[in-house]
Amino acid sequence: MVAITVLVVTDIFSREVLSVSIVWAQKAALYLMIWAGFIGSGLATSKGAHLRPEIGDKLWPSKFQATFHRIRHFVTAIFCSFACYYGIGYLSESYEMGDTNPVLMLPMWIAQTVIPVTFFLNAFKNFIFAFFPSTMPSVVREPT
Repeated sequence: MVAITVLVVTDIFSREVLSVSIVWAQKAALYLMIWAGFIGSGLATSKGAHLRPEIGDKLWPSKFQATFHRIRHFVTAIFCSFACYYGIGYLSESYEMGDTNPVLMLPMWIAQTVIPVTFFLNAFKNFIFAFFPSTMPSVVREPT
């Protein structure tokens, strides 16, 4: 986040005060923000901090809660596995087509690598949580 802030503030300063724009700063900040979002997704998975509908917590009797959470993690792992699969397809297509960002002169597959990697890691974590419930993050919400 610091790098994004420095890039954007430097670009604005140079554009408004020096009348010279840093051409690549906005695209670089955009890619860094996308990477931060995907990395944040992995961190949220590890902490059990993803937004989720908590209605199931109240609908199921307490004796079914553990099973409910295991099923939830399993379904999430399946979803992430499919997203990883399609992310790999997207990444390989971008690589084969030779897509490049014209401003940064960066092959797009480098910037897009975060997509399948994050979904793979999230799928792996959720499979672990589903099959080894002792590793599951706490379902108790922290006060906000």
